[in-house]
Amino acid sequence: MKALIGVIPEQILRKRMLAIASGKYQPLPDEPKVWFASVNAIGQILSNENIALLRLMAEQQPQTISALARLSGRQVSNLSVTLKTLSGYGFVHLEKRGNSIKPRALYTDFEIRIDSVWMSDNSAA
Repeated sequence: MKALIGVIPEQILRKRMLAIASGKYQPLPDEPKVWFASVNAIGQILSNENIALLRLMAEQQPQTISALARLSGRQVSNLSVTLKTLSGYGFVHLEKRGNSIKPRALYTDFEIRIDSVWMSDNSAA
């Protein structure tokens, strides 16, 4: 389960999103689905601790956030915030089951692409 992550400057990222929204640009199938404005931004989300958490979820397949908290040794409240953040980037799926939520890691490995094509600003606009 490998996620392809792209890194482009924020200004170009905005132009790219607007071009997609307006129908002027159609992303290619092999392009990253998740984009960040810097490698530092990736590091804040995909810290060593969060990557270990994703791998723990994939290996142990906990049925609830509480079960994941016990496995990881983290507080439920802190873990919930982390999971919501990871879910927002598409790295985790949070499946509501009655009164509980089952966390599932969608990715455990990551490839980061810093593509000069995007840096030239020709493809996205």
